[in-house]
Amino acid sequence: MMVHRGPARIFNSEEEATSAIMSGSIKSGEVIVIRYEGPKGGPGMREMLTPTALLSGMGMDKEVALVTDGRFSGATRGAAVGHVSPEAAARGPLAALR
Repeated sequence: MMVHRGPARIFNSEEEATSAIMSGSIKSGEVIVIRYEGPKGGPGMREMLTPTALLSGMGMDKEVALVTDGRFSGATRGAAVGHVSPEAAARGPLAALR
Protein backbone atom coordinates (compact mmCIF):
# COMPACT_ATOMS: atom_id res chain seq x y z
CA MET A 1 0.00 0.00 0.00
CA MET A 2 1.74 3.15 -1.21
CA VAL A 3 -1.16 5.56 -0.70
CA HIS A 4 -4.05 5.26 1.70
CA ARG A 5 -7.02 7.52 2.25
CA GLY A 6 -9.88 6.69 4.52
CA PRO A 7 -11.87 7.71 7.55
CA ALA A 8 -9.95 7.79 10.81
CA ARG A 9 -11.05 5.77 13.82
CA ILE A 10 -9.56 7.41 16.92
CA PHE A 11 -8.62 5.36 20.00
CA ASN A 12 -7.08 6.67 23.22
CA SER A 13 -5.30 3.41 24.07
CA GLU A 14 -4.02 0.19 22.55
CA GLU A 15 -6.70 -1.70 24.49
CA GLU A 16 -9.52 0.36 22.93
CA ALA A 17 -8.19 -0.27 19.44
CA THR A 18 -7.59 -3.97 20.10
CA SER A 19 -11.16 -4.36 21.35
CA ALA A 20 -12.54 -2.69 18.21
CA ILE A 21 -10.42 -4.88 15.93
CA MET A 22 -11.46 -8.06 17.73
CA SER A 23 -15.15 -7.09 17.69
CA GLY A 24 -15.08 -6.68 13.91
CA SER A 25 -16.03 -3.00 13.96
CA ILE A 26 -12.96 -1.94 11.93
CA LYS A 27 -13.79 -1.82 8.22
CA SER A 28 -11.61 -2.08 5.15
CA GLY A 29 -10.25 1.31 4.10
CA GLU A 30 -10.23 2.86 7.58
CA VAL A 31 -7.26 4.35 9.39
CA ILE A 32 -6.78 3.31 13.01
CA VAL A 33 -5.25 6.08 15.12
CA ILE A 34 -3.94 4.99 18.53
CA ARG A 35 -2.88 7.95 20.62
CA TYR A 36 -1.62 8.59 24.17
CA GLU A 37 0.82 5.67 23.90
CA GLY A 38 4.04 7.71 23.60
CA PRO A 39 6.72 8.12 26.31
CA LYS A 40 4.51 10.40 28.44
CA GLY A 41 1.10 9.04 27.59
CA GLY A 42 1.87 5.30 27.74
CA PRO A 43 3.82 5.88 29.82
CA GLY A 44 6.95 4.38 28.38
CA MET A 45 6.12 4.24 24.65
CA ARG A 46 4.34 0.91 24.46
CA GLU A 47 4.82 -1.39 21.49
CA MET A 48 1.83 -1.76 19.16
CA LEU A 49 2.41 -5.37 18.10
CA THR A 50 -1.04 -6.63 19.15
CA PRO A 51 -3.09 -4.38 16.83
CA THR A 52 -0.83 -4.96 13.82
CA ALA A 53 -0.72 -8.72 14.46
CA LEU A 54 -4.52 -8.86 14.73
CA LEU A 55 -4.97 -6.92 11.48
CA SER A 56 -2.49 -9.22 9.73
CA GLY A 57 -4.12 -12.36 11.12
CA MET A 58 -7.51 -11.14 9.92
CA GLY A 59 -6.12 -10.40 6.44
CA MET A 60 -6.70 -6.65 6.85
CA ASP A 61 -3.06 -5.51 6.98
CA LYS A 62 -3.19 -4.33 3.36
CA GLU A 63 -6.60 -2.67 3.74
CA VAL A 64 -6.35 -0.78 7.05
CA ALA A 65 -3.61 1.70 8.00
CA LEU A 66 -2.46 2.32 11.57
CA VAL A 67 -0.96 5.56 12.94
CA THR A 68 0.27 5.92 16.52
CA ASP A 69 2.54 7.83 18.86
CA GLY A 70 3.53 4.43 20.27
CA ARG A 71 6.32 2.31 18.85
CA PHE A 72 6.74 -0.73 16.60
CA SER A 73 9.25 -3.56 16.62
CA GLY A 74 10.66 -5.38 13.64
CA ALA A 75 7.64 -7.72 13.65
CA THR A 76 5.22 -5.05 12.39
CA ARG A 77 3.27 -5.89 9.26
CA GLY A 78 1.09 -3.72 7.06
CA ALA A 79 0.81 0.03 6.69
CA ALA A 80 1.91 1.32 10.08
CA VAL A 81 3.28 4.72 11.07
CA GLY A 82 4.64 5.03 14.59
CA HIS A 83 6.64 7.32 16.82
CA VAL A 84 4.47 10.33 15.82
CA SER A 85 5.99 13.30 17.60
CA PRO A 86 5.19 15.37 19.48
CA GLU A 87 2.96 12.75 21.04
CA ALA A 88 -0.71 13.30 21.92
CA ALA A 89 0.05 13.66 25.64
CA ALA A 90 2.28 16.64 24.74
CA ARG A 91 -0.52 18.19 22.63
CA GLY A 92 0.93 16.85 19.40
CA PRO A 93 -1.03 16.48 16.13
CA LEU A 94 -2.80 13.25 17.13
CA ALA A 95 -4.37 15.04 20.13
CA ALA A 96 -6.24 17.37 17.74
CA LEU A 97 -8.05 14.55 15.90
CA ARG A 98 -11.75 14.04 16.53
